[in-house]
Amino acid sequence: MIVTCDGCSKRYKFDVARLAGRPSATLRCPNCQGSITITAQSPADQTMRLEADASLLSKSAKVPGGDPFLPQGRRISLAILQGADSGRIFQISRPSTVLGRGEADIVLNDNEVSRQHSCLEIHGAKVVLKDLGSTNGTFVNETKIAQCEIDNRGEFRVGGTRLMLIITDEESDLEPLP
Repeated sequence: MIVTCDGCSKRYKFDVARLAGRPSATLRCPNCQGSITITAQSPADQTMRLEADASLLSKSAKVPGGDPFLPQGRRISLAILQGADSGRIFQISRPSTVLGRGEADIVLNDNEVSRQHSCLEIHGAKVVLKDLGSTNGTFVNETKIAQCEIDNRGEFRVGGTRLMLIITDEESDLEPLP
């Protein structure tokens, strides 16, 4: 972590492990003897960077435009296939749904996911996945994307979480006539 003295603006490298679990510490600046307050950052407030994926290039595909809207008679869900939330299923009830680690419509328990990582936009029968400038990127078929259309049962990855889009017919309370 880089810390800066308020008195002389000199910058120093500080090893956070030296806090030994304490939430903060105050040190003296070797240059001006001023106080430098160091506050530990919560691991939940930091996105872990995936170095292995950093070399992949962003790929965009032509996607539908216009205002998003939910299709009539269809249910759209996201199933978590791999990751800390594995086995969970989220029903999409809004035409634009943000996925992330915090401040999101669908909150994922994954430190490799940004607070607002990606967004699903539903344009009737078409679903568009958009990366929201995440630290580690959004991947479809292990290709980093900026945005692309996702098909039914299409899989994608955000951080260390693999998800599947599922589109089904809504169940009706009416029975068909004989």
